[in-house]
Amino acid sequence: MLPYLEIGPWRIDMYSTAYALAAIIAGGWFFYRVRQHRFQASPAARGLLWVVLGGVVGANLGGALALGYELLAGAPLPMAVKGNSFLGALVGGGLTAALVCRHYRISFWRACDRGIPALPLGQALGRLGCLTRGCCYGRPTDSFLGLYLPDNQGHWAVRYPTQLLDGAASLVVMALLLIVEKSLSRRRAGDGDGPSLPGPAPGEGGVTLLYIGLYLVQRFGFEFLRGDALPACLGPLNSTQLTCLAGLAAAAGVAAWKARRAGVEAAAADLPG
Repeated sequence: MLPYLEIGPWRIDMYSTAYALAAIIAGGWFFYRVRQHRFQASPAARGLLWVVLGGVVGANLGGALALGYELLAGAPLPMAVKGNSFLGALVGGGLTAALVCRHYRISFWRACDRGIPALPLGQALGRLGCLTRGCCYGRPTDSFLGLYLPDNQGHWAVRYPTQLLDGAASLVVMALLLIVEKSLSRRRAGDGDGPSLPGPAPGEGGVTLLYIGLYLVQRFGFEFLRGDALPACLGPLNSTQLTCLAGLAAAAGVAAWKARRAGVEAAAADLPG
């Protein structure tokens, strides 16, 4: 739509500009949030940098997997995968965050809960860059939702405005995370009517797992609307959607494990000394 902005002799890439602004704004909010909860400034800044780098590496996991399979098997991967995707970035960034937290001896779940609401904000701002370039475009439609937009080859049509819809969905996810975070904070403080609850913080990791679940559902659904979606490989589902389902199963398993562990710890705390 507007891949470049011409200002005199300067030519500004709007896609890169939008993602740079997303990184600056979301990263700044992340830093502010973790500092509010008494994380030290220097580890927080270095941790953010490492997580971003881990996400960049992880974003290319699909391409690396396809290339590795082709080199070993001498044939293309049986199913089409995204060479560059946010799902891979989420895995790479998460693994890096776990290593950073282990290095600084801080709670992984607590740190993620504090920083994770900044992620959907960055996604929403980044989708504006996708809109200017025409990538992540929607399928042609006669729905009332349709807007006259180009694809990444410059072909204009009435399409689902997937970039705008996905950005709006990310803002809704961010709002839900903040609401849940506030609710959990009140629970930990006993609603202000008594002392804080003893032992491990109730619901720690809940905000992070909620984000993962909501994002995977969001990505799964939008694959049906995108014009650049990969071909189906299992019924109507493509490899991206199958990855989302696997991620949802893993997140549900972690949530169940954490709930069971919390129940065991609470029962042990109630036993007489």
